[in-house]
Amino acid sequence: MKRLLRGILGFALAYVLIGALLDRVIFPEAEPGPDYYPRQGQVFVSRTEGFRQTVLKREGGLAWVELVLEPRAPGPPEHIHTSFAENFIVAEGTLSLLVNGEKKLLRPRESLLVTPGTPHKPFNETDSPVVIRGPLTPEYGMPERFTVFLTQAYGFFDESESNGRPPKAVLQMSRFSPEYDSWLAGPPVPLQKAVYFIIGPTARLLGYRTQYEKYVPNREFKSEVPRPNNGMRQTAS
Repeated sequence: MKRLLRGILGFALAYVLIGALLDRVIFPEAEPGPDYYPRQGQVFVSRTEGFRQTVLKREGGLAWVELVLEPRAPGPPEHIHTSFAENFIVAEGTLSLLVNGEKKLLRPRESLLVTPGTPHKPFNETDSPVVIRGPLTPEYGMPERFTVFLTQAYGFFDESESNGRPPKAVLQMSRFSPEYDSWLAGPPVPLQKAVYFIIGPTARLLGYRTQYEKYVPNREFKSEVPRPNNGMRQTAS
């Protein structure tokens, strides 16, 4: 029995290591091409989260967007970015922002800086739209690459309600999270990294990718999600 268990563990370890080697070193996914980066003036929408974003400017590896939260927009799950901050400044309406489990309300001309590693979740509890728009200065920009994640995640999770539930959501986030630095709050990020390291190559074998041509901004795809809902999903913006 011990020999059998050692054999099973050895096979599993070899599978994980060889899979990671093939996935990350020998046959890595191609980098997103220029078309994957939304250009100035382009709009991308999450019907699931009730978000509409418009690119205001791209420069020096940063992007500035205007975010509109539709009335009663549930927003994304509470999530974490480890490598960059988010600076929320309200232009119109009243923003609800969950930060470290504490709800804060931001009104016009009020702002809040969410530092790296801080769990957060923006949403709209009112019957009016909320507009988030800051100055076009570096502290209000986001990594340009993160806009690729937003368009890809919005496309994937809007395409089908089943994409927002396990196992599809978990398999897809095993490709998205390590690539774009967006992690669910709750489970420790190192644990998520370890799990995604293990299942990521299998997810790729099953057809999950870090980017899809059909979700490039302004391309059409069939959606089964008609409107925002309050269910939790395995994505984060």
